[in-house]
Amino acid sequence: MGYSIPGADFTESDKLQVNVGASVGASAANAISSFTRAWQANAAKTEKLLGVKSEFRNQIVIANNAVSQATIKKGIASGNFKKGTSIFEQWSQEVIKRGKEATDASMQMRFGNLDEDQEAEQLKIVNRFNNYNESSLQNMGRYTTDVLASNDPTNKQYSTGDIATGEHLNNLVTMTAANGADPQTQFGEGAKSTRKLIVDGDENIISSSVSIPKKNDFIKNMETGSSAFNDIIAKGLENGNIVDDGENYIFNRELNMGVYGTEAGPDFLVDYTEKINQSKVYQNANFTDDKNQLKDTSYVGNNKEGFQKFVTTKNTPNNNFQTTTFEAVDMFALVSNDTFQTDISTEAKTLLRPGRSARAIAADMAETYKTADIESFKKDFPGLDKYNTFEEFYASKDAKLKTSFTEGIIQESLFQNVFKDQKVSGDKDGVNFVSRQLDEKKDAELIKYLQDNNVKNRSGEDYKAGDFVYGREIIKSEKIIKPKPISNFEKIYRNLQKSNSKSSNAVTFAALTETPAGSKIMYMPNADNPGTYVISDGVAVGTKPLEDSEGALNNLFKLEY
Repeated sequence: MGYSIPGADFTESDKLQVNVGASVGASAANAISSFTRAWQANAAKTEKLLGVKSEFRNQIVIANNAVSQATIKKGIASGNFKKGTSIFEQWSQEVIKRGKEATDASMQMRFGNLDEDQEAEQLKIVNRFNNYNESSLQNMGRYTTDVLASNDPTNKQYSTGDIATGEHLNNLVTMTAANGADPQTQFGEGAKSTRKLIVDGDENIISSSVSIPKKNDFIKNMETGSSAFNDIIAKGLENGNIVDDGENYIFNRELNMGVYGTEAGPDFLVDYTEKINQSKVYQNANFTDDKNQLKDTSYVGNNKEGFQKFVTTKNTPNNNFQTTTFEAVDMFALVSNDTFQTDISTEAKTLLRPGRSARAIAADMAETYKTADIESFKKDFPGLDKYNTFEEFYASKDAKLKTSFTEGIIQESLFQNVFKDQKVSGDKDGVNFVSRQLDEKKDAELIKYLQDNNVKNRSGEDYKAGDFVYGREIIKSEKIIKPKPISNFEKIYRNLQKSNSKSSNAVTFAALTETPAGSKIMYMPNADNPGTYVISDGVAVGTKPLEDSEGALNNLFKLEY
């Protein structure tokens, strides 16, 4: 919300000459694993829900282009697209009417023959005009500023409204339509919008209605482009933020300009609060160095002499022997750090600072800390079940619960992003930074290791199944080298190297044996000189055994490799 001169659909009437120039709580420190699961699930869902907003902008661009092209093709004159009576024009007419009444009253007071009571009545008319003109101009200024900003893609403010229930989508549609552009250029073929100024006494109420055919391309593209869109529509229909007349989705809003931008009234845009500086938080807690890398001392045992790390080994399918060393981040040391606690508490106090509206806090938490859906937290965070939306929760007087929940969410966000700045250095085969929930069966050995080595979770308790563990895996691999098979020729040669006796050869060459060169030899016990002979066509060749010839057998079986 802000204030500026109305423009666009709010162009000033030429009939109206008006100058529009004026500490970590206990529950956070002891956050249970179920809370972590709830945050992770909600963060994933929030990403999908927030994706609707970006897809919404995309579809407006697409619809605009499609209608423009259709207009050119059909040769429809631009004058056929009439904006209708703008809100500012309607307001201008109201001011003109009241101005005439005030003028008449002033004339009566100056020239009329009025008694005291009559004069007082005419004075009331004049004062009402002045008050209405001043207050309504200011109120309209706040509204028009948000309208213009919401249609500016460079605007960095957060749009408000519960994302999960369709309220946020209703706000987007309403503000998009409020700039007075042809609804078909914004929401596709068949879309219609009306805006009417209702004057109730001195109050200005803008009644807005936008109708978008369910079968037009805008809706079809939203349904395919965003996985959460149908869920939002369903919830919106359920709670009345969206109406289905059978053919169209209808988005209705009535906005009291007298309270727009106040705690009691609507406010479609809010300024955001800068997210906590994660790097500074970890550096302040002496957990990371000046390059945002986790210090070795941030891992359990790295500052303890003789500490045994958790090591597992396995043979991989690609014939590698793999050794994995797991080092757990010392989460208990982190959450016990006084500086860490102070930083978390300071951020929560900034978000919950006095004077901030509940919708601004809720928008901050949804956009920055991924808490779009309160239903995801009710089971795992006692106390939230009393509230239907986060805006309702942050508007409550439950200060302790608001502080505890907000601190817990900030802390969870930091934990989930603890590895985002980490880089792998050195000659390691590989390093994986992991955060996972311990499984009773799959992680049984790791759980036992953590317990045996007195490693504590962030609640200061022994790790157990269901807890979340954070750490790094250092992986080293070695190729498994299998010895080359030895040929029979090599075996014979090695035997000959050991012994070249007749008794040894009698065993080795008892059967006809082929040499590497292709000749054949055999031990012949019945020869004149019993021994090993070359055999050719069944006949022994030579006059003396090979073993009596120096090196003969060795040379026959010696392989050149």
